Amino acid sequence: MPATLMPIRRRQFLAGTFAAGLLTAFSRRNAFAEGSKSDHWVFLSDTHVPGDPKKVLNGKNPNDHFRRVREEVLQLTDKPQGIIVTGDFAFLQGQPEDYKNLKTQVTPYLDAEIPVHVSLGNHDHLDNFYGAFPEFSKKTPLVAGENITVLETPNCNLFLLDSLYQTDVVSGFLGIEQLRWLKKELTARQNKPAILFAHHNLDNSEQTLMDREELWAVVKPQKQVKAYIYGHTHVYRQSVRDDVHLINLPALGWEFQNGKQPLGWSDAFLSRDGMELTLHTLDKTRSDNGHVRKFTWLR
Repeated sequence: MPATLMPIRRRQFLAGTFAAGLLTAFSRRNAFAEGSKSDHWVFLSDTHVPGDPKKVLNGKNPNDHFRRVREEVLQLTDKPQGIIVTGDFAFLQGQPEDYKNLKTQVTPYLDAEIPVHVSLGNHDHLDNFYGAFPEFSKKTPLVAGENITVLETPNCNLFLLDSLYQTDVVSGFLGIEQLRWLKKELTARQNKPAILFAHHNLDNSEQTLMDREELWAVVKPQKQVKAYIYGHTHVYRQSVRDDVHLINLPALGWEFQNGKQPLGWSDAFLSRDGMELTLHTLDKTRSDNGHVRKFTWLR
């Protein structure tokens, strides 16, 4: 379920504003000037940060991984407009202590005036997340029971969807009301390319988005939708369906294939014509460190 963690000064300034308008105003304020060639973002996925900073799983320390990436991002000369995390923000069951630690871990981003936008995945827990970040819960959600967001930038509209079905249940689900909302909002925003973000993959498997075909029935007629960006599988890959790019982000917490898959983050530049993603791996000796994926939007 998406939530937005904003720098405290701007959060106070915008308090009380209608949620969608608040996010739009903030993203525009952080965006490059109108007419610029690209928007700059950082994409993370499957961070799996535990409450115990020393916790290790599969020989990996996710807390240390999150810290190392944060240090790299904060050293960028071109400050990103924001961070987008496509799910599994917390360790395995979204425990309160996980989010307490995460609140500490994201504070340096907020101090640097870089907002963090989070879609929660199947290893997250909404109530526990809001327990650590109560200021980010919405009294009037755009869809009842869902926490969804549209970020309007100069070059693209970014839709953060809610695919969390139940904590520690591997499959995802959007539901009819969220799909109705998505159709309405996409129809109202046809002037720019649209990019969808969610945690779950769209493969035909037991670990996928259960209502993926219902989602595609909404997406396919909306020709401004250019990409669906997701995590969940801990695999770095891409494919295309009906001219829409399906982009699997690399995991950050750990991977499942004994070193075959990269761990890291993506530096993203979005334009009206396409997107460029540069992979930054934790292991700087990997041959795919610095790998660039370029995507062209078909008209």
